[in-house]
Amino acid sequence: MSEIISSGNLDKVISINAEIKKEISREVLQLKSNPSFVKNSSMPQLAIMILQDYGLIQMPVEDKYWSGAIFVKEGKTIPVINTALPRANQYFTAWHEVYHLLYDKISFDHIIESDNVLEERKAEYFAASMLLDGVERYFNDLSDMEFVNKIFNCMSMFQAPYKAVLVSLYEYACQSDNEKLCDRIRNVFDLQFDDVSVKFRNLGLDDSLVVPSFVINAAALKDKISSRIKQNPELTYHQDNEKFLDNIILEAGLIVRRQR
Repeated sequence: MSEIISSGNLDKVISINAEIKKEISREVLQLKSNPSFVKNSSMPQLAIMILQDYGLIQMPVEDKYWSGAIFVKEGKTIPVINTALPRANQYFTAWHEVYHLLYDKISFDHIIESDNVLEERKAEYFAASMLLDGVERYFNDLSDMEFVNKIFNCMSMFQAPYKAVLVSLYEYACQSDNEKLCDRIRNVFDLQFDDVSVKFRNLGLDDSLVVPSFVINAAALKDKISSRIKQNPELTYHQDNEKFLDNIILEAGLIVRRQR
């Protein structure tokens, strides 16, 4: 699980980012240079497309601190995204999990906590690099308005969570020795917004970004299981997996009805 970032550990996060920047930049460039990289797709949807190839499960989970994970079973990796969180968090999580699937060679078979923590930071930085490229230019070009409203506009443009935007801007502020911007970011970093969707609407922004989707979708994994059943109908464990998946989807549906 990723660390919870606050104003208190923001400088530490930026320091670690500086250490892994070359590695993550190389991986981002490698992915974007791949001939199969769909350049015309939106970045959030591209992450979802990549995860679908691995049998992505999207479902609501009653835990606001659990955004997603990669489950490993019998050598197979299955990504899961918690759709009970705002869509912006889901998009960020999608790229986070893409990093683990494509570049993480440690977390799936490693038990040294410090190494796993570093891989989580790399996954977070990778997600930010995929979603927030150019956010500092957009921020600087925004017309004069309340500081937090500028952050909301950045969230809307780059389809990214509040703290992810602030971390990227804080990194830029540190690199450019802009202490005034650093202070402003630290002052608002730990704010909690109960009415963020209202604030988005008041700014003329699409508030669907900051509310949960409650999507239940396991079509990619179900298709994989169905394909295995057709290939090897005599192996009953494929049917068992299909029934197990159907039960998970049913339970997720009950969660959605309770939360709505």
